[in-house]
Amino acid sequence: MVVTRSGVSSSPSNSTPTSPQHKTNPELSDMISTFEEWDQAKQTSFVKTLIGKLCHEQLWDIDTALRPFMMRDFIATLPEYVSEHILSYLDAKSLCAAEQVSKQWRDVVNNGHLWRKLIIRNVNNEDIWARLGKRRQWINHVYKSGEFGPHYFRKLYAKIVQDLKVSNKMWRDGKPHLRKIDCASHDSKGVYCLQYDDKKIVSGLRDNTIKVWDINSLKNTMTLTGHTGSVLCMQYDERIIVTGSSDACIRIWDVKTGEHLQMLIHHCDAVLHLRFQDGIMVSCSKDRTIAVWSMNGSSPQNIVMKHVLVGHRAAVNVVDFDEKYIVSASGDRTIRVWSTQQCEFVRTLSGHTRGIACLQYHGNLVVSGSSDCSIKLWDIEVGAILRTLEGHEELVRCIRFDSHRIVSGAYDGTIKVWDLKAALDPRIPLGNICIRTISEHKGRVFRLQFDEFQIVSSSHDDTIVIFDFLSRCDFYSDIQKVNSDSICQSFEALSDIEQDTVENFQHHRFESSSSIESLDDS
Repeated sequence: MVVTRSGVSSSPSNSTPTSPQHKTNPELSDMISTFEEWDQAKQTSFVKTLIGKLCHEQLWDIDTALRPFMMRDFIATLPEYVSEHILSYLDAKSLCAAEQVSKQWRDVVNNGHLWRKLIIRNVNNEDIWARLGKRRQWINHVYKSGEFGPHYFRKLYAKIVQDLKVSNKMWRDGKPHLRKIDCASHDSKGVYCLQYDDKKIVSGLRDNTIKVWDINSLKNTMTLTGHTGSVLCMQYDERIIVTGSSDACIRIWDVKTGEHLQMLIHHCDAVLHLRFQDGIMVSCSKDRTIAVWSMNGSSPQNIVMKHVLVGHRAAVNVVDFDEKYIVSASGDRTIRVWSTQQCEFVRTLSGHTRGIACLQYHGNLVVSGSSDCSIKLWDIEVGAILRTLEGHEELVRCIRFDSHRIVSGAYDGTIKVWDLKAALDPRIPLGNICIRTISEHKGRVFRLQFDEFQIVSSSHDDTIVIFDFLSRCDFYSDIQKVNSDSICQSFEALSDIEQDTVENFQHHRFESSSSIESLDDS
């Protein structure tokens, strides 16, 4: 019999085990018998006294012998709903390990649908999981707990991780699946700006129109007319489309119906770029000024200009902003930083040797592209150049970045994909930063946007091209064939996939468009 800390006796049988020592040493057997006759308090007091007489080596041996008796299977001891809640905090690798502990632990994992809950958690927290679920059409399954058994979701998780791993590899050396829209402009050809979501692509064209395309069928679903000049920039949200044109006007449209809602007149020359978010809109123009507008209120009629920022000595080609800074770039070769709330000048970033055509700003990082054919990475707080990327042969016309990649398009007709983390590491040579170059357009690349699985770009050749890096392999077709009583995929196999997969994609998407009428329409 073994006396545990709680005082509960446990032993393989009701009889006291007899060891060889007991048979050869009757005195030890008598001592154990006497010890068993004592009450718990006397037993404890005796053991404490005995421990005090032992040397260090003996205490070490006692400690080693006690450890197995002090361990408790808390998952098996607790109520099942509490055990499920505890294990639901585990990541995939830990959840695999938990399944190997015992049948009871595996039952808790299965009965609690913990693999399904882990997938749901990733879908809610990571944009790449949500987007992949929609693309692969498994996202609805995870919200129907009774439709599939627990083994389905365990295997589904492994398939998702494998899919992400293969798609990440596709960005480097895979052949993307191409889909192309011929915009079929009648007179002036060229697509200056675009933005897309899961359902549609909205584009601004040189022929003065805004065209909306179904992203799946690639059919034109709506054409908006009203501008009397090329549509150079645009942005939309769930309510409105805002467009800027070489006619110097900003127009507001209903995103669902295409109804024209409002026209804003302030700039005295082409509106080259605009951005809006959180009740603020910023526009810039060939007239060298930047206008800051208030969009407070539910009606587009409530848009009112609040400030005009002056300081650039040439056309202001692009703006970006957040709650702290407004960042503008100009043909005068400089980037200017302004405070968003006070609309006051903060600092100038200088380094490009020719006019700056595009930029994106997020956090402390600004990435800019210029007529000097280079891309520069800046620390906005100190104004320092972190890295200069070279590779394009002509003006770098558009640029976007997320937490992993920079994607740039240029007048040489190419799109380049760069490793952002490598670019920020000064130890990595320039030749190892460019991941790949894509040459598909037959003209200048005017605009691009990308997410975890695709690049969508537009060009002077009057086309919009979708480069899809999601693998064409069917990873999921055999999942439903798994018998609910079959053994799950081994922990080692999933662990290998987890170790190889890319880090969490913390994707920062910015839905603005950049156009430079002074460069394209002159």
